[in-house]
Amino acid sequence: MWAVQPSASLDAWLYQADPVAGCDGCARAMRRLAGAERAGDQTGRYEASRDVRAHPDHPAGPSRAGER
Repeated sequence: MWAVQPSASLDAWLYQADPVAGCDGCARAMRRLAGAERAGDQTGRYEASRDVRAHPDHPAGPSRAGER
């Protein structure tokens, strides 16, 4: 049980996935994300979404400023 319930905006960010068109790495992660969604696997959803967000072909946005 959560000590503090996560906000809807945090959940939206954790599961956000904006794949780069034509990117094989993003396509693999999106297939994993779809499978995790079907299975109800929240950890798998988070990990696949994170892989899409962190993929090197993605442009650096404000939320990723400290990562590079």
